[in-house]
Amino acid sequence: MLMRKRSSFSAALLVGFVLLLSSAPGRAQDYPTRPIRLIITTPAGSLVDVLGRLLAQDMSERLGQPIVIDNRPGAMTQIGADTLNRAPPDGYTLMIGTSEATMLPFLKKSYRYDPVKDFTPIALVASSWTVFAINPKLPANSLAELVAYSKANPGKVRYGSGGVGGSLHIAVEMLRLKTGADLVHVPYRGGGQAASDAISGQIEMVSLGLASARVAEGGALRVLAQTGPRRHPMFADVPTTAELGMPDVRMDTWFGLLAPPDTPEPIVARLVHESDAVVNQPAFREKLFRIGCDTAWMPPAEFNAFMRDDTKRWERLIPAMGIPSIE
Repeated sequence: MLMRKRSSFSAALLVGFVLLLSSAPGRAQDYPTRPIRLIITTPAGSLVDVLGRLLAQDMSERLGQPIVIDNRPGAMTQIGADTLNRAPPDGYTLMIGTSEATMLPFLKKSYRYDPVKDFTPIALVASSWTVFAINPKLPANSLAELVAYSKANPGKVRYGSGGVGGSLHIAVEMLRLKTGADLVHVPYRGGGQAASDAISGQIEMVSLGLASARVAEGGALRVLAQTGPRRHPMFADVPTTAELGMPDVRMDTWFGLLAPPDTPEPIVARLVHESDAVVNQPAFREKLFRIGCDTAWMPPAEFNAFMRDDTKRWERLIPAMGIPSIE
């Protein structure tokens, strides 16, 4: 009788354990069963926001659940990072991380996160890069001529970017560090106003993302170089900094999908599978091209190693630029 009771108890315990496993949030076959929140660390209408919405639209169709955009701008992406880091690791809160995540630890004293350790990488999905453009009245037809002109006219070449510590700012600082160019930073709240002031002659130079650089069409600005791994078709006649003998002056702004720390592997695997299917569709690549981006697919392990290498790069370069720490 006692043996039967013990057997019954063990069987009940086993059944309970199986039921517990079957209801665990990490089961890929059950995930997702409700809407997913996608955090965007920039305002609505920004490049990150537009890219995030494109990705969310296509992934939601594959996942069978809505992906709701949650814009959390401010504090140089830290508000969004806080939200992600504190979210339950159940796959229902994700974030579009950017290259600024690997730069900010060396730019902002109060930045709390290591992107390699404090988040779960899902996939790198896209990249974009920077162009250097000048007002056409400036007597320079190449990047070398701009550098020479700036040295001969100290303090006379002011460049605008989308703000202190952003990728557009850091791209020009890399150029200044490499060449010794005399370039004076004028930070703006966004690249649009910086471009307008460069066109009107309020400043001499501007650093722009590929999408914003469309304002240069028609000769409004003279584009001298682009900082990506190859010439983007939008600017097929513009050389890369590598072609100009400056491979170190490279600014790939990357965009990747991140989850909270300790997200279960089955959920990660499902998200990897679906994001892979979306990103490598020709139709999605065309959508990215129209907003000045390229696909740049990397699965979790490769993406994690990429972020680790990117962090080491900025740990070496940013202190050498002499940029004052941002509070």
